[in-house]
Amino acid sequence: MINKIIAALVTVGGTGYVNYLVASQLNAIEPIGDKKTSQIAYCMVWSIVDFSVFLFYQGILTNHLRGNWLLIWSMLLTIITAFFLALLLTKPLQKIAYLFYNCILWVWRESKIEQGNVWKDFFSGRGKLEAYCYDLQHNPIGQGFLTTYSLEADKYDISLQPFTSKAKQPSFDEIVDMAQNEEYQEKQKIREYINYDKQIIIFTFE
Repeated sequence: MINKIIAALVTVGGTGYVNYLVASQLNAIEPIGDKKTSQIAYCMVWSIVDFSVFLFYQGILTNHLRGNWLLIWSMLLTIITAFFLALLLTKPLQKIAYLFYNCILWVWRESKIEQGNVWKDFFSGRGKLEAYCYDLQHNPIGQGFLTTYSLEADKYDISLQPFTSKAKQPSFDEIVDMAQNEEYQEKQKIREYINYDKQIIIFTFE
């Protein structure tokens, strides 16, 4: 009996975290408030589903297995199922949730909300980018081709491949003039990202 209780707790707790990791990698989670609190809440909600899966496998396998083998196979199958459930369902569930959110907001004549955050939206789904980074005092802090950027919540790290040209980074005023130049705007997609908390300004040219 004790083994069953321990197995159930370990399986449900572990699979809840598996659900969280998969959803996080798919950008299907947007922490609200404290990250750890959001993580625990998310794991707890999924744990209800995982526990139902665990009981389901126990019911099926009880006619074929006994004792520890029953627990082992129930745990393994629950973990595998939890992984694929999160893989297949978290992104669609996020889209459905935002659809309902915006339906309610439309009824109340309020602006709709978009899934994801500004940081991810700024970089995602775009081609090769030239990035020019500055602090809020307009001092240059880096330039180059964007190679990778952080997807983790509250992390604002980027990796840049330096330009082959030896030219110095343009000043802030120069890059603003370039961004507002009609000829540049016709040839390239230009965007500006500002983060007051992290004290950074990024211009991208695609």
